[in-house]
Amino acid sequence: MSRSSSSRSRYRYRAQTEPLAAIVAVAMLVVGIGIYAVALHGVLPGTSDRATADQTIDRVWDDVQQDGVFHAHDGADDLDDLVTGESLPAGATVSVRVTAIDEGEEQSVADAAFPSGYPDETTAGDVSELERYVTDEGVPADASVATRSIPVAVVSEAEIRSGTLRVAVW
Repeated sequence: MSRSSSSRSRYRYRAQTEPLAAIVAVAMLVVGIGIYAVALHGVLPGTSDRATADQTIDRVWDDVQQDGVFHAHDGADDLDDLVTGESLPAGATVSVRVTAIDEGEEQSVADAAFPSGYPDETTAGDVSELERYVTDEGVPADASVATRSIPVAVVSEAEIRSGTLRVAVW
């Protein structure tokens, strides 16, 4: 009996730690999780500038496509008539370009630019000025840009070519 009681007393203090060391360990764990969350914030869906362009391109595509094809042939609606103000992010300037492959080269078939506040708070002059700026200077280097492969009807509704929808948001 004395042997079993002495073996119990020998293991009695195992796996115990000082309270201060436990508090420091828990605090370090919380700090580590906090640093990880801050570093991860930029890559979470919907938290970066890139997400703005990605969401906008989806909404713009919904506006401009008809039966899954963008129509750029004679008689088709203009790009700036197809895009609605609800598809554009509030407070942002947006440039939309559609290109199609023609004889092995990429050719622009439609361009439109939408200033911040479009359509309610802008005039046709604002739109024209922005379109000239984008044509002359291009989109700013810090713009969020998204691209998407799309089918484009160029000459007629029956002639479909590979194309690209490009949306820049700044």
